[in-house]
Amino acid sequence: MELIHCTPWIRFAGELHFTGQRGPSKTYDCRLLYALKGEAELEMEGSTYRLYHGCAVLFQPGIRYCIRPAQSVNLAVLDFDFTQDYSSRVEFLPPCPADEFCPELSHEMVAFSDVPELNVPLYLEKAFFIEPILQNILLEFRNKHAFFRGKISTLFKDALFEIVRARQGSRELQNVMGQLQQYIDANISRNITNRELGEAMGYNPNYLNRLILGSTGMSLHQYVLQRRLTLATGLLVTTQQPVSEIAVNLGFHSASHFSGFFKKATGITPAQCRKNGAL
Repeated sequence: MELIHCTPWIRFAGELHFTGQRGPSKTYDCRLLYALKGEAELEMEGSTYRLYHGCAVLFQPGIRYCIRPAQSVNLAVLDFDFTQDYSSRVEFLPPCPADEFCPELSHEMVAFSDVPELNVPLYLEKAFFIEPILQNILLEFRNKHAFFRGKISTLFKDALFEIVRARQGSRELQNVMGQLQQYIDANISRNITNRELGEAMGYNPNYLNRLILGSTGMSLHQYVLQRRLTLATGLLVTTQQPVSEIAVNLGFHSASHFSGFFKKATGITPAQCRKNGAL
């Protein structure tokens, strides 16, 4: 199935308040959890995720999970099918203890060919962009005005598109960061410009700069300098390579240039760093 062809059927939508451990449980529907307030840990299939305001988790039926609030947590909860093949089953089956789960009662299991992210539990931080959509869905489900099911289906499909875009964007960023670091390390002995990095990564340098700034809080130029500092520290601590040689290998004009940069960034000289064994 492709995401464009999904027609969500929401069986339950509400805001739930948890103050104690809930689970281990399994759901009969697909489920979306979105943290509105408070904090909790979500244990799922051997992995642990933090739930705090803006975090979203989406998973299909039969996944074992457990919610452990720090003190309390408010979650927007949607139980749904990706299709309307089982829309005749209006009654909502709440999650049950994991060891009492009956697979035959699950409504559907969907395999997406174009967005494999939805075939496994999907965890997303900073998903604030879906909060207004979810609030509208909760309101529509609570009031049940005419055509509310069609409206919340459309709203939720839009939320799914935004979630997948954000998730794929996150993976794109991880790939870019990995490639960027490899390129910088391979060319660290010479001056590297933003334009060169943009061309190497296949991005407009201004866009790449904004991407790195949004992810790290550093400009592209600052990121290169930070990488030089990290590599320098490693060489000072783990080798007896002369400071002058490290300076040249990392693209500095001279040992004094390197030493000035290093002390300004760390508060100590390269010699002190080598003596201390760390920053």
